[in-house]
Amino acid sequence: MRILLVREAARLRPWMRDFASDLRAHGFEVRLGPRPGGEPSRLVGLIFELDRLTNAMRRHDVADAVAPDEIAAPPGGDFTPEVVVDLTGRPAAYAGVPTFALAFDGIPGEDALLAALTENGAVTVAIHDPGTGEILEEIRPSLECAQGPIDATAVVGARVAAVLLARLLALRSGRRRPGRVAAGSRIRIAPAEPSLGYFARRLRDVLARHLYRMVSRSPHWRIGWRHVDGPGLVDTGNFEAPLFRPFPDGGLRCYADPFPIEWQGETHVLLEDFDHRSGKGMISAIRFDDGGPIGPAVPVLEEPWHLSFPFPIVDEGNLYVVPESTARRDVALYRCIAFPDRWERVATLLDGVCASDVAIVRWADRWWMFSTLEDGRGGWSDMLAIHSAPSLVGPWRPHRDVPVMIDVAAARSAGRPFVRDGRLHRPVQDCSAIYGGGIDVVEVTRLDDEGYEQEVRLRLRPNPAWPGRRLHTVNRVGRLELIDGAVPRPKWDVIDRLVAPLWTPRRST
Repeated sequence: MRILLVREAARLRPWMRDFASDLRAHGFEVRLGPRPGGEPSRLVGLIFELDRLTNAMRRHDVADAVAPDEIAAPPGGDFTPEVVVDLTGRPAAYAGVPTFALAFDGIPGEDALLAALTENGAVTVAIHDPGTGEILEEIRPSLECAQGPIDATAVVGARVAAVLLARLLALRSGRRRPGRVAAGSRIRIAPAEPSLGYFARRLRDVLARHLYRMVSRSPHWRIGWRHVDGPGLVDTGNFEAPLFRPFPDGGLRCYADPFPIEWQGETHVLLEDFDHRSGKGMISAIRFDDGGPIGPAVPVLEEPWHLSFPFPIVDEGNLYVVPESTARRDVALYRCIAFPDRWERVATLLDGVCASDVAIVRWADRWWMFSTLEDGRGGWSDMLAIHSAPSLVGPWRPHRDVPVMIDVAAARSAGRPFVRDGRLHRPVQDCSAIYGGGIDVVEVTRLDDEGYEQEVRLRLRPNPAWPGRRLHTVNRVGRLELIDGAVPRPKWDVIDRLVAPLWTPRRST
């Protein structure tokens, strides 16, 4: 398939070079039709220079324009495009040729992207048809790894490239990629200017974070537990009947990702046990009975690399766990030899990938795996990948649409999928404001080889009954329900004791 890329000659960015390279790697023939003009304004240049200064970046980086021949050769007289990807600020329709264009918060052009980033610190990108005005798909990239507008433009570009590649692969195979579009979205041609006020806000935020890290261990996660009869948090959204009780951690270690499991007549909670001193996590377990936790968290699984999100699975009479191990670049399956503290690695489900917060569920006579992928070009909380397999040990194959979606507010798993009234649901993390900032419960309305769709049914956020800035996971087994979140933990015990009451769950008045 022949692809024509169109872009202003003065705004050819490195992410476009990578995009063209990816296209060629997948067998596409690529040509570049640089459009004259498009020189960035003095304001845009000033923003890039200020960003370099505040982040001590080198002069030549992801914000600098690249030469056209670094992206692709120009179209010759015998080149007839089968698809046009118009990346300009004024995309045009090409008669009889499918065309993809971009808009940032509804407005085409790089200035609109920078305006969104410097004003809101976030952006929604629409892939649209400039001939009909139809929005084909919207994505919300994660900017958690970006250190300023320069990084952010590269991250957004990388995510745009990923979704455009998926669309072109679908088009080449003769099918239409499903797209998620928010109600009321539209494209408009309008002026957009970046804001220098970004740098004052960034300086404030950087100073606040620096001060916070000087006096507190960051981030410090904690888990909360309660026994509840009847419908639980994911059914009612009620944090108060009864209140969750924080599990003590001592301050030098913190606990996150609690997954309860009933096995051999006992109930244990598997969790991430993170040591602030080493900066590495392992998997520990806490035993529970009808009265609550029995004893401290006990380490049960440790590797030379960081482990977290210990997802438990029961299959054919065996207990397994799939911990997150992105540093290892694989997804591994461990079988329980002696509950709860002896595990052996028995299979590698995925290899050569960084897959975060893996959640696995048996649904419609098949195993399905949800994860978010890290590709080294962006964040780790926005690209949803789905794999399926006939058995737990595989072979696991990717969904035909990968990434299935790019959405910082709805992709990353926040606990164990569950079935309610015959319908599959997923807890997902809303990381749009901050990583693990809240949980949405979504209903999976479509899950098959041809597509995936989900709809939000419930939103859960930190509140006086679970104070702090984050709400990260939710899980339940039997009467035992668990959540986690993050709170400040001062490094000095006397201050820690003084502020601890601020983070005590309480009923609303």
